[in-house]
Amino acid sequence: MNLQLKIALLLFAFVAFYSFLVLSFMKSVDCRQLVIDTYEMHADVNIPDASFVNCYYDEALNLRISVYDLKKALDLSRFVPVTDQKIGELVRGLDLLNAAEIPSSMNGLLYTSGQKWGRDYTFLYDDQTDRLWAELRY
Repeated sequence: MNLQLKIALLLFAFVAFYSFLVLSFMKSVDCRQLVIDTYEMHADVNIPDASFVNCYYDEALNLRISVYDLKKALDLSRFVPVTDQKIGELVRGLDLLNAAEIPSSMNGLLYTSGQKWGRDYTFLYDDQTDRLWAELRY
């Protein structure tokens, strides 16, 4: 095989792998695969190891929400305190959670939100318990 053909095949393999990887992340909507990774890629937030994880997906609402009890504090550089907003206005998937997973107080709650790749995301964090709620809306 000549050098040009080897380079072309290598380039094709790289582009195919990269496209597969990116499309896998972008199309991952439910709780079966790449859950933490898709949250991290959308929000540019690194989620540390967790001692508890629960994920819920509602196809009718086009919404996925996860609850994490983190083993260490989250980097809060992109988070701001929750003020007068109701938690339900920030995080729309609270109705999907078990009662024990719903924030019991607004004290110590911080959040970040935005949009990437046409999807809205919201992260809610309790700095007193190191619990994180992560939500993607499709």
